[in-house]
Amino acid sequence: MIEFRGVDKRYPDGTVAVDHLDLVVDAGKVTIFVGPSGCGKTTSLRMINRMVEPTRGTVLVDGRDVMEQDPAQLRRGIGYVIQQAGLFPHRTILDNVATVPLLLGWNKKQARKRAAELMELVGLTPEMSGRYPTQLSGGQQQRVGVARALAADPPVLLMDEPFSAVDPVVRENLQDELLRLQSELGKTIVFVTHDIDEAIKLGDKVAVFRVGGRLAQYDQPGALLARPADDFVDGFVGRDRGYRGLGFRSADGLPIGELQTVTLGSPASAARDAIGDGWALVLDSEKHPQGWLRGTELPSGDEPIAAERLVAGGSLYDTDSDSLRGALDAALSSPSGLGVAVDGSGAVVGSVSADDVLDKLKAARADEDAA
Repeated sequence: MIEFRGVDKRYPDGTVAVDHLDLVVDAGKVTIFVGPSGCGKTTSLRMINRMVEPTRGTVLVDGRDVMEQDPAQLRRGIGYVIQQAGLFPHRTILDNVATVPLLLGWNKKQARKRAAELMELVGLTPEMSGRYPTQLSGGQQQRVGVARALAADPPVLLMDEPFSAVDPVVRENLQDELLRLQSELGKTIVFVTHDIDEAIKLGDKVAVFRVGGRLAQYDQPGALLARPADDFVDGFVGRDRGYRGLGFRSADGLPIGELQTVTLGSPASAARDAIGDGWALVLDSEKHPQGWLRGTELPSGDEPIAAERLVAGGSLYDTDSDSLRGALDAALSSPSGLGVAVDGSGAVVGSVSADDVLDKLKAARADEDAA
């Protein structure tokens, strides 16, 4: 557990970076510090490992005041991941990951074995171990940074905007990877970001800071979206917070409708009568969706249905794990107006409609009002 007790950070020129911060970070959970530039979120993070020292107040890690600990020793027990990964350019990837174990006195063989295990854990192939940072993509470098931070198995992991320098697709993959790792490792993670979507996706709890270093609200993501504390939080969370809030509503019991399907490679003549002028979802032999096809776009005669003719299908609704947000997005992003519902293996089980999602939401709100 990490605790801030009445913590201030004031600089000699009078700048107030953090103003009387009282906050408890739950052990084994992901806590997000989010807010606009200059709000003190990074300063607060860095006070945990004494890269910045508080002007007043106390920062505790597992009940111990960080100011009473040797800074170097403290930092070796806390993983730290920054925006640009901060890798040593003259060291191989394996040796970059092995840095902290070597500093802690592990022998080289043990440290490299641990590094190889962590590379696999974060999705880096063994072939990359002998490469240098400049030979990796930005996303791969960030994975190396995460592996290095985990190398000595620290209970606490600090992450300062670690994914902000990569493109949106890579960023989403890294976010998913972090959630997977956390489900396995259960670290106490403090994560700084300026992106409210990232905060909502990753955080067990989210701390919203306002300019001047004051804590505006600290709550679970669903509560933050549903009940912002004031106009500042409401504005920062954004106009579409109602849509984001669907991500915290269960889709259990959402009706699964029928869906017209055809198989990739089958003769067009077999599908023409069934589809008419409407839409059909094209599946492979394992019932995985490949895209949509409109009846008017079917090839003539018995020409097989080819992948080149298909229209991208939008997002998929996973009936095993998705929320109402996932179901609504699948329906809205589909060219046919029907979202594609799949099971945990990715096989199609039917369709979902936007109307059914809204009916489910209406019923859930009625139940909440009654309770």
